[in-house]
Formats: sequence, structure tokens, C-alpha cells
Amino acid sequence: MADNDCWGAFGSDSDSDEDDKVVHPNEQPNMFEPAADATALAITQQFVSSTKSSGVLLKERVVGIDSCHVDEQVDQWKEMMAERVVGRGVKVVGGSDRGMLGDFECDAAILLTTDNSDRGEKCQSSYINRALLPGGSLWLVIALEEEEMGKVADGDESIQEKWLKDYSQAIWDVDSASVVFSSSTFQVISMRKRHCVINAWSCPWMNKRERILSQLSTLNKNDEFLTSTNETYLEYERNVASAVTISPSIAERTRKHVDASTSSGKPVFATVLTDANVQRATAILQKHGLVVIKGLLPPAQTIPWGEAVQSDFESAVARLRCHPTRPVDLMNPHVADTTEERVFEPLSYKEMAMREDLRVDLRSGPEMENLRLSQNDLASHSMAQESGEDTKTSTENDLNDGPSMVHGDTMGTVTSWRYHPSILAITKATFNPRDDSLFKGNFGRWNFGGSGPDGSPQPFRLGQIGSVLSCPGSGDQAVHADTPHLFEHVDCLPCHYLNVFTPGYNVINDSRNNSFQNEFHGEVFTGNSTIGGTAFVHGSHKLSVSTELLSEDGSDMDGNVDDNAALIRRQSLQLRTLRPALDAGDVVMFDCRTIHYGLANTSEGDKTGKDINAARRPMLYLNITQSWFHDPKNWSTKEKIFD
Repeated sequence: MADNDCWGAFGSDSDSDEDDKVVHPNEQPNMFEPAADATALAITQQFVSSTKSSGVLLKERVVGIDSCHVDEQVDQWKEMMAERVVGRGVKVVGGSDRGMLGDFECDAAILLTTDNSDRGEKCQSSYINRALLPGGSLWLVIALEEEEMGKVADGDESIQEKWLKDYSQAIWDVDSASVVFSSSTFQVISMRKRHCVINAWSCPWMNKRERILSQLSTLNKNDEFLTSTNETYLEYERNVASAVTISPSIAERTRKHVDASTSSGKPVFATVLTDANVQRATAILQKHGLVVIKGLLPPAQTIPWGEAVQSDFESAVARLRCHPTRPVDLMNPHVADTTEERVFEPLSYKEMAMREDLRVDLRSGPEMENLRLSQNDLASHSMAQESGEDTKTSTENDLNDGPSMVHGDTMGTVTSWRYHPSILAITKATFNPRDDSLFKGNFGRWNFGGSGPDGSPQPFRLGQIGSVLSCPGSGDQAVHADTPHLFEHVDCLPCHYLNVFTPGYNVINDSRNNSFQNEFHGEVFTGNSTIGGTAFVHGSHKLSVSTELLSEDGSDMDGNVDDNAALIRRQSLQLRTLRPALDAGDVVMFDCRTIHYGLANTSEGDKTGKDINAARRPMLYLNITQSWFHDPKNWSTKEKIFD
């Protein structure tokens, strides 16, 4: 086989000679065969081309097959399509199948439809649209109506436009959809589900639907995310959000079983990234200052933390309101200014620090402490069993109080998300960039009983799990970074401080709920929500970028004053602002030099007294620093809320 014919191993992708005949598909079932062959081939080629970058083998991939309605003809087509896909070494699920994750999920999806009336709501509600993982490709296999056959033969593109108009651009990359097969009876359209959706309801003061200023395309020339002609800020944001996101495969999502119980009785799995995806995540984080990883953590591990945070917060509200000498009303922040009663402004406490009105940083409380003790103990024993060492002494200095020192050879465990193996692996790679031609010269690593210049990852500090809780009515935070640059003569030194965010709540689809709103389209979350989230300015961990965006003297980096500088800065900040919408289990890891801010929680909140926590947003966090770096938090060691 010739080198330039490598795809020949997957079979021919040429059209059948019978494709030119205008025959209705219901009369000639075999007319479906070329469409099935072409679809199976294209899916296989796509998987194979991503094997090197993702580390996921073809045999580990899963394809889901579904249809907009069921009849004998469609069942025959589904059976033929499944045979073609399985014949190329790929797993197939569909219909009533229940996989390792309970209801089936898939890396790619094939949706068959035969009738003009199927278009729109019926196909949008198909389970396959929800079952398809973020970043996966949807393959629409359309049996053409008689009046449509002639249009295809004439090269009319209205068929594609007609089918795609019902798909939300918030969820699907509709603009990049393409026809991969076309005959007189069938057309196959491929379209990718976005790796990450964004919360476009937030930041109404940004006009993201405007066209990007032409001046910004030249300012952005050193960034790989180049703008396109007539592209809007919103379109650019959606594309960049997907580009900084890792979407694990089914194989990665079912790699490790977790001993945990759920109310549904479904098994619990923890995602573990392939080495290739760890490298990709590290590269994205180092270059852009953040990386989003979809579905990395089991919600069975994170939701209990969110519940503990909300319980402790409510206890803190009640205790501070009834404080005998210094009462504070956290839920009515302006009462101290407007009432004659003796009510004080809140302080920073041992367990909690104020961020803004109706937004607190809660790191401790009775429920959180109980969970912390059990989870850390479970993780410690799990790692001790796997390594055969006394993990409490070799891995941690203080198991439950303050940061823990983690050695470079610690692999982690899926029994607690604090020690998740992929989070630790990305941290080690980010904190320890290495040049293979230089590391052997680091002779000082022999000091203090060190291992010598072997290039191994060095220890780092792993903080305890905490949460920033944003209540309904909290506003947008001020733009800020969590840590300064260590030196100011180099654009970007290696990272010394990472943060991990993950939601302590589920994104639910409940039209009867009046406390908050989450937007869904065809049972798939669009990213839009009134509870907010966090906005990140990608690339702003570099001094050159943050100087360009936030310098206050109206001058550029060379000191030249430009009357248009303020406008350009505002538009550049808008261009680089990402508002990734996270669901339970999703993670964002970011360099703490990256500029970011919490988004407003514009929800109504509980008005009935039935669910006081309705619409409160517990965003869990995990601080990770180099072993030699100390973060001076604004916590009081004297003022306590809980005894």
C-alpha cells in the first residue's frame, strides 16, 4: 500500500454508481448502504486522527446510534449502520442500551431520520443529543424527501440550512458543519458539539454581539486564537472556550471505579486522563493561564461538599446575627448603614472571609470539618495501600489543618477529589517545566538529603477544600488576580500558584423552579444561567497581556499615548474574557496570576421559605502552591464563628 493511501485500510469512500438514480429510500433499502459506509469511514478517520493527541485508541471509542422515530425501515438502517461501525473496530451503543455510566453516553453520535416532519423539536429531543459527550461529533443521516432529491442533485444547500437551523449555536458549532456524503436519496451532515458552553447571560454591560474591532486583529497577532472577518465577540468567545477545554472520552470517564453510593444505584466512576491529555491540559494551562476539564470529578464526591458548605454558611448566618456583642446580618449587608439598631459590618473570621456583599469565602465549619476528616482519612489509607508506605508521614505534614506537603512521587487517588491523580499530574508538570538538556546541571538538589539532579517533580503544597459562596443579589466582582508575579523583568515565569474550581451543585432543568433559571435547548444545557459563574481573561497570566489590558496611564508598553487607547483596552478585555459554564464534575484549573472575577448571581432566590439555599452558588476550590511559597490569606486567627 502506498504511503499516500494510508486511509485505504478503512475501505473505499467512493460513491455507489446507483447514487445518481432518483429513487425513494423506502423503495430501495440498499440505497442506504453507501451512506452507511461513508459515515462509518468518516467517523473512523476522525477517531484515528485524534489518537496521538488524545491517547485514546480506536477500540476504546464508543458511537451511539439513534433515530427521530422508530419503524421497520429505520430499524434496518440502524442495524446496517451498527454493523459498519463495529466492523471498523468501534463500540456501538443505542436505544435501550445501558452502559457503565448507566444511561449510555458516546464519543460520537449518529442520528437517523426519514421524514420531513421529524425536523425540529422531535429530533432536538432525541436522547442522543444529550448522550453525546462535549466535543463529540454528531452525524445527521437524512433520508431525502422526493421534493428534496432534485435540490441536492442541483447543488442546493438549503437542505443543510433547513436541518441545522433548529440546532442552538450555543451548544453546537453550526458554522463548521459540513456535508460528508450526498447522493440522490441521502445526505450526511457532520457537526461538532462544543467542548465548553459559556454563560452569555452574564456581564450584560459587555456587548458581545458586536463585531470585533478591526484594530484588535493586529493587537492579537501573537495569540493563536486569531479573529475572523466579521466575527462577533460572542462567536470568538465560544470558539476559544472550546479550545482551552479538555473533553475526556468514554474510556477515560470509566477508567476508575469509586466506592460510593448514589440514590439511583448507578455505579460511580472517576475520570482519569490519558498521559497525552495530561500533556495537552498542561500545555493549555501554561500558554493561556487556564484549562477547563469536563467531567473530571464524580459529582458524588463534590455535591456533598456543596451541601456541607451551604449548611455551614446558614449556621454562620444564624450565629453572627445572634452574636451577643457584635451582631452581623450577612444577608442584609446594608442594614448597618440604614438602621438605628446595633448591627455591625462583618469581619474576616477564622472560618470565613468576606469577598463582597453576599459573597463569602468559607473554608471551615462543622459539616465541612466532618467531611474533611473522613475524606482525608480515606485518601490517606487508599494511597498507603497502593504505595505500601505510611502516607500520613511521607505525603502530609498536617492531614486536616492547613496545606499538606505532597511529594513528587505521589500518584494520588480517586477516593477523594482533593488528591485526584489527573489534578496532581497536571500540577507536577505545570510546576516543573524541564529542559532535558539542562536538568542534570541542577546540582543543588543534593542539598538537605535531596534526590540530586534527576529531573523528578519537586514537592508542592496542597490546600484544603474550601468554597466561595455567592448568594442571589451578589454582583460582579472587581477584576483581580489572586497572586502577584514574583519578578517583573520576565513576561511569564513558571507558575507558582494554581487554583482548582469545581461546582458544588448540579445544573438542573426544572421549568417549575422560580428561584433561578438555567437555559436548556432540547434537554442540553446552553450555558446560560442566572446563578453566574467565574470569568477568566485568557492569557492574562503574562505581564505583557495584563499590561496591555489594564495599564491606567493611557499609554502602551512603549510609553506612547494614544487617544484611542482606552477604547482598545476595553475591547481587548472584552475579547479575552471567557465565561465557561461548569456543571457538577467539571473543573477549571488556572494560574493564580490570571485575571478573573466572580460573576453576578442575578437569581431571585427562595421566596417561599421552602428552600433557603435555592440559587446559592457554592464554587469549591483547591489552592496548590510551590513548596516554598506562602499565601498570606486575609483570615483572622482570633475571631471565630464556631466554637
